[in-house]
Amino acid sequence: MNTGDKIKQRRIELGLTVDELAKKIGKSRATIYRYENGDIENMPTTILEPLAKALETTPADLMGWGNYEDPHIAKRDAIFEDIERILKAKGWSLSCESYDDDYFIIKNINGQIITALYDYELISRYNSLKKKGKITADLLVSSESVFKKYLESLGYYIDRDDPEHKPFIHYGNGAIRISDSTLNDIRTKIDTYAKTTIDSVILKLNEKELRKEREEKERLAAYLLNAAHARTDIDIPEGTDTSDNDIMDDEDF
Repeated sequence: MNTGDKIKQRRIELGLTVDELAKKIGKSRATIYRYENGDIENMPTTILEPLAKALETTPADLMGWGNYEDPHIAKRDAIFEDIERILKAKGWSLSCESYDDDYFIIKNINGQIITALYDYELISRYNSLKKKGKITADLLVSSESVFKKYLESLGYYIDRDDPEHKPFIHYGNGAIRISDSTLNDIRTKIDTYAKTTIDSVILKLNEKELRKEREEKERLAAYLLNAAHARTDIDIPEGTDTSDNDIMDDEDF
């Protein structure tokens, strides 16, 4: 019995419909049919474990591993477990919401999407950082992947048909190949424009604060000047003894 048959058998044994199983693991009916038809090879742990749990069994039983686990899958899962640990230490999370393309999403502590990468992109970056001897959440989330997510927010989508090929940039109903150097040039221009804009705002805010501080000082100086002037205009009542003042004003004193 292959994996697809086991999934279908367990679903029927539990009295679950295809729609019910799909709802349990957050997938579509079509995806469940794909699983039951055997399209489950190299499924990531983030999908396999919830599926096994929903079917009240184990990943090993579904995949027919027994006491043997595919070394390639074990290594891949170990990498993602370590990545999840590193991200969790910063309060971030890792999730795979689409088995179709192994697209992983990284969210910050507030549940906001920071970036999204294909599994091979994330694994490649992890391995590269491991060779350098330093892996952190910030280093795993490359500026390039964040930039791609920013483009998506503007309505542009970047993908590759192969890691070695030039990427496509999708716009509206069309798509065109674009070189990595051109993408970097776009990112540089956006970063430069953003920095210039922010610096301009900071400068204006600083000028406003300096102007406010100067006006406060001018108001204080005017108040002190008026106060000093007022003291010289004091009227001395008739009959007041001013002998001490006369002595102080005597040039021979």
